[in-house]
Amino acid sequence: SEDDPNYGPTKTSKARGSNALLTPSDEVLLLSFYCSKIPLLIGPHATLPRCKRDAKVAATASLLFRRFYLSNSVMIHDPKPMLAAAAFLAAKVEDCMLDIRYLEMGTKEMNAPVPLTDILDAEIRLMKGIDFDLLVFSPYKTILPIVEDLRTFLKSERGKGLVKWKSGEKRQLVGEDLRPIHDMAMKIVDDVIVSDIPLMYAPGEVGTAALVVANEDVCNSVRNDNNADGGVEGEKAESPEIDIVGYVRSRFEDTDDSGVVVDSIAIDALVQRVSSLAQLIRELREGKHGCGNYNADMNQLKGVNKKLKKCRAWGSSEKKIKR
Repeated sequence: SEDDPNYGPTKTSKARGSNALLTPSDEVLLLSFYCSKIPLLIGPHATLPRCKRDAKVAATASLLFRRFYLSNSVMIHDPKPMLAAAAFLAAKVEDCMLDIRYLEMGTKEMNAPVPLTDILDAEIRLMKGIDFDLLVFSPYKTILPIVEDLRTFLKSERGKGLVKWKSGEKRQLVGEDLRPIHDMAMKIVDDVIVSDIPLMYAPGEVGTAALVVANEDVCNSVRNDNNADGGVEGEKAESPEIDIVGYVRSRFEDTDDSGVVVDSIAIDALVQRVSSLAQLIRELREGKHGCGNYNADMNQLKGVNKKLKKCRAWGSSEKKIKR
């Protein structure tokens, strides 16, 4: 209220001139761009071979990076050293140790060099910024257990009705039939980890929704290949169409034998949440929800970066003297 002595404008820092500050959408654009570069610095797709690590390291680094900027601004903290610091810290968290000098070399390979001392300094600020909360669960770890349970369930009497074969035949499902869906889901999660989705949904929900979208992609790919070839040919034609949402609903029904009564309302809520998440994952390919892997507007990014140079609190603000 106006009676509060703290009401009204406050002077907490020195004025930085009349330069316009970044808008929230500007910051989101920059963070999406920088976050999409993390898998190129560390992980299976790293540019520098010595920085290649398991995919879970890239997922952890991306989540730590985004956690930090939930309560901090790119105008106060340079995202480049923060990106490298997130990769270094993630390697420790996931017990995949990495020499920090390799990260310094990796940033040079990406044409965005960050000195070793800046990475170490940024790591301290990163840990403080996330309140030392280093507990991270990766969506990658959930896909294989779900696929294994799916394989077992689809062999049961209730599960057989959820499988539809393209050729119309009815045969026993084997583990290799689910490999294309598993591999496609892992690729989809590559896009998910650099988006806002891991901040809003649990890893199990992300893994299940990724399998829903992966099943659609595999079926569409098989259908297109068969149309192009003029018939059914090759191993892709053997990929079945699976009702993943039906699996989620059926998997937790009829648990009277164990004495547990499952609330149907909770199951409906779970199915609705997974279906909504699947739609968000489909939209990642349009560059939505913070995914910088697609449709990056470089001209817009250059404009935001020029704007950032005028209002940032880090780096040198002195103009270079032309000789």
